[in-house]
Amino acid sequence: MKTKERIDQAYKRIKELFLLINDWTRGVKETNSEYLEIKKRKQEIIDDLYLELGQLNKIWNEQELPLSDKDYVVKFDNIKQRIRELEK
Repeated sequence: MKTKERIDQAYKRIKELFLLINDWTRGVKETNSEYLEIKKRKQEIIDDLYLELGQLNKIWNEQELPLSDKDYVVKFDNIKQRIRELEK
């Protein structure tokens, strides 16, 4: 009986957590000033990353600095990964 009770308790807690998460995500309104500030700042960071990506492409294409293909690909992938994470 103890095992069944533990399982029931765990199930109830998991269900409660899902309800809390559902309520929390539903409670976020897009008109909230903090939400809008966060969204604006996030977009600014994304724009800056795209500028950084453009500068990296310019440096690599014009060979202003000695940049190996491997270094370029690693930096390019890092920037693109950060952009993807922010756009989620």
